[in-house]
Amino acid sequence: MNKPTVDTDSELLIRLGNDDQAAFEELYKRYWQRCYAQVLRRSGDTNLAEDITQSVFVSLWEKRKSVEIRNIGTYLFAAVRFRFITYLKAQPHEEAYSLHVLRDQYDGQNPVEVSVRIKELNEAIDKGVAMMPPKTKIIYTLSRAEYYSVKEIAKKLNLSEKAVEYHITQSLKTLRLVLKDFLTVALLLPAFF
Repeated sequence: MNKPTVDTDSELLIRLGNDDQAAFEELYKRYWQRCYAQVLRRSGDTNLAEDITQSVFVSLWEKRKSVEIRNIGTYLFAAVRFRFITYLKAQPHEEAYSLHVLRDQYDGQNPVEVSVRIKELNEAIDKGVAMMPPKTKIIYTLSRAEYYSVKEIAKKLNLSEKAVEYHITQSLKTLRLVLKDFLTVALLLPAFF
């Protein structure tokens, strides 16, 4: 009896470069769970872990002809780590800090209370985004929700990179104002429970 042959990662990468979707699917099966687990371990957020992992694999497929990869595992783990770090950098500091404070304050406590506090934080962020002028809101969304770079936004909206940076700065100032009040409340509330 002949054993079925299993392609090595290197063989799958060659096939991937030749638009072989089956090779992509095999790499996906081999590495998706480990990439997902890496983000989940760092973030604790299943949706974020899924989104980042999915975006890395989409990018792998889109760049299959242009990127030179020697070790697919190393490449994917580095790409996932980079996307996660980029995500963290993209978040307003107050938002990330508020979430951290809420998780620490309510760790092990009533999950309903935690859910309510996080919902309030999200509502505060939505309120801040709603206050932004239309162009600033669009640029903020492209930058922070869709992870476009300044250069990509400038090209997409036919603006200078300086103009895009200005709008991002303005959007973060708006969020800081809104979240400043929220952060103060979030820090004071635990004392009363």
